[in-house]
Amino acid sequence: MKSIIQDMKHNYIINAIIMVILGLVLVIWPDILGNILCFILGGALIVMGVFQLIGFVRGERLGFYNKFNMFMGLVLVLLGIWVCANPKVILSIVPVIAGIIILLHGLMDIQYTFDIKKAGSPKWWIGLIAAIITIIFGLILVLKPFTSYKITMVLIGAAMLYDGISDLALLLFSFLVQKDSDRRVRDFKG
Repeated sequence: MKSIIQDMKHNYIINAIIMVILGLVLVIWPDILGNILCFILGGALIVMGVFQLIGFVRGERLGFYNKFNMFMGLVLVLLGIWVCANPKVILSIVPVIAGIIILLHGLMDIQYTFDIKKAGSPKWWIGLIAAIITIIFGLILVLKPFTSYKITMVLIGAAMLYDGISDLALLLFSFLVQKDSDRRVRDFKG
């Protein structure tokens, strides 16, 4: 039983240390995770394209389908190279799409706010403030996508860093409590 508990403690410590390291990496270099993901995506596209080209060269399929393999293989290889060479462009697309969705939602919220005002609610202005804040966030994501991405990565990194440090503090606290409990048992027996 004690070895299971020891293993759990070791795993907990390792997980906490990994969280601290990943958190620090994301806080210090917020765009590294996105770049790694872009390189993985680009590499996967290149590999898929190479397999398509190998199928073409081997001539396993004849006619139009074989030519399609060649075309698709070239497109996938070139797209993979482009993704690896332009990770910032790829990373900027995600916040723009999210920003457009949030912006549209904010505009719908303004319409709902005016409907609430027409219904006679005296606190309709609270909804208007919330809608304007939503629109501002949407605009920031659309107009400053890479900055938004970096801020998001820093926040994720800070959360991971906090989680790892708090786990280590909890482990230290539990160790001190266990040590005190063991001392009390020894004192009681002695």
